[in-house]
Amino acid sequence: MVVGTLCLIACTVSPEEQVLTRFFEASRALDGTLLHRLATVALNPRTDGSIQTFTISKRSAAERGPLSESHRDVALRSLIAASGRSVDLAAMSVEIFTRQVTVEADLRTPDGVVRPASLVVTLEKAIATQGGSVVEGQWIVTRLQRAPDARTSRAASSAPRS
Repeated sequence: MVVGTLCLIACTVSPEEQVLTRFFEASRALDGTLLHRLATVALNPRTDGSIQTFTISKRSAAERGPLSESHRDVALRSLIAASGRSVDLAAMSVEIFTRQVTVEADLRTPDGVVRPASLVVTLEKAIATQGGSVVEGQWIVTRLQRAPDARTSRAASSAPRS
């Protein structure tokens, strides 16, 4: 019984991993309908390449803030994705949660070469309260960027300083 419980805990996939898996799969397939529910950005396999496999190497703590006009679309997508129905943001008290996730991935470039890549992915979700009930939205991919290279080249570190 204990071994089974430990296996279940170890094999549990985080909500961030679930969203990223679906996002990378929808991106590879150019599934615009699914991407619209999962993200405000795209990873076009024809121009950007596609993620074959990935692991999350780092998660930041979720930052919490009030709903702003610039986050209305994210809040709507997040809450609709979680509830499956339309929502009226004006009738709710809404907060936005933002989390940075660093992903180590195998990226297939548009010319077919697979190489390692490190990406920083911004995920956001809304949590809304209305009449005492709470609706927790789904994480939405809102930004993708290459992770800064942690290594400094030997030439750059050996350059004379003036």
